[in-house]
Amino acid sequence: MPSYENGPLSQYSAFSAGVLPNDVFGVAINWFVNRNPLVSRLPKLPTGSPQFLITNDNYRPRSINLNNGSAVASGATSAVVADASMFDTGDVIQIEQEYLLVTAVDPGANSLTLTRGYAGTTAAAHNDGLPVFLISNSRTGAETNVASVSRIPQATTQYCQTVQHAYQVGGALQADSNYGTAYATPLDRDRMLAVQHVMDDFESACYYGKGVALTSASSRPLMKGVQSILTSNNVTAPTNAAAYKPSDLVRDTLQACFNGGGNPSLLVVSTDFLSAFAVWGHAAMRVNAGSNVFGTPIDLFEAPFLSGISIIPAPLLRPGTAICLSAHEARVRLKRSMIDKPRGSRGDAFEGDIIMEGAIEIDNEAHHAWVSGITAFSAV
Repeated sequence: MPSYENGPLSQYSAFSAGVLPNDVFGVAINWFVNRNPLVSRLPKLPTGSPQFLITNDNYRPRSINLNNGSAVASGATSAVVADASMFDTGDVIQIEQEYLLVTAVDPGANSLTLTRGYAGTTAAAHNDGLPVFLISNSRTGAETNVASVSRIPQATTQYCQTVQHAYQVGGALQADSNYGTAYATPLDRDRMLAVQHVMDDFESACYYGKGVALTSASSRPLMKGVQSILTSNNVTAPTNAAAYKPSDLVRDTLQACFNGGGNPSLLVVSTDFLSAFAVWGHAAMRVNAGSNVFGTPIDLFEAPFLSGISIIPAPLLRPGTAICLSAHEARVRLKRSMIDKPRGSRGDAFEGDIIMEGAIEIDNEAHHAWVSGITAFSAV
C-alpha cells in the first residue's frame, strides 16, 4: 500500500481530503525541481492582489550624448545634451580629454552651464553627438538646501495568472490492481499528473507570458514572462548564432547584466546547452594515461571577475535560449499557493482540481539578460 505522512493509504482512503494537505506546493517543487527549476528554486512571496507593480530603480546614467546642434567651441560656457535631468550642480563631466564642471542645469532646455578646462585639463572644441561622461558630483562641504536629482522609480504592472487542471478516475480503474502500484493508486497518479501540468503551465508562462490584464469576470489573465519583462538586455538574434562560443555567452548574458548594474548569479539554460558545455569542455579536456573517464562534470560557469555562476538546465525553455538572473531580485509571487481541491465522488468517479495563482517578479530588469535564437555551438 502507498505510505504517506498519515500512515498506510488504502486505494479508497485517498479520496479523503485530509490525506494530502490542501497546499501541495511543497510536494510539487520538490518533485519537479529539475523539470520546473524557475518556479521551484526562486523564493516565494505572497501577494493579495490580482496585479502588482514590478519596480525598476531609475539609476542616474553615467553617460549621455551632446545634442548641441553644432560643435561646442573651446570658449563656450554652455552646452545642450540629450537629457539634462540626469545632471546636478557640482557634477564633474568629461568630453573627450577635457573635464568640465557643471555650475547650473536647465532641464527644460536640456542645457548645462559649464566651467571649462576643469581639474587642470585644457578647454577644446567638441563635435556634436559625442558622449558626455559623468565622473562624479563634488561639493564644497558647506552647502545648504542642496536639490536632489529626481530619479523616480519606473514600474510595470504584472498580472497574476490562474492555472487549473482537473484529475478524475473512475471507480473501476481505481479498483483495478493492474494500474495501482506499491506507491500510488490510479487516483494518486492522475492527481500528480495534474500537479505536473500546473507546474509546467506556470513555468512556461514565467518564460513566455505576454501579459493580459484582468478586465472583466470572463478575462483570462496572463502574466508577463521573463522574455517580456526584460527589455534592456534581450537578444533574439545573437552574433555567431550558428557557431556560438563561451565568449558569446559571456557577452550576451554576464557582461550585459554587469553593464546594467546587476550581480548575476544564476544561468538558466535550455537543455541543448548540455551539448554546448560538452563541446566547450571537451575542446579543452585532456585525458590522462590510464584514465577510463571521459567528460567533465559542469555545474558552474566561470568568467573573468566571477567566482562561478550556477548553471540550471530548464527543459521547458526553447532550444538555443539562456537567461542570466541576478537571483536576489527574482521571485515568485503567489496569490494562491498550489492547492488540491477534491470534488469528492460523483457517480462512479472520483474528481478534484489542482489550482495555483500568481506570477513571476523580476525587479530592475536591466540587471538580468535573455538570449535566444542560438542554433549551434562552437568551441573556437
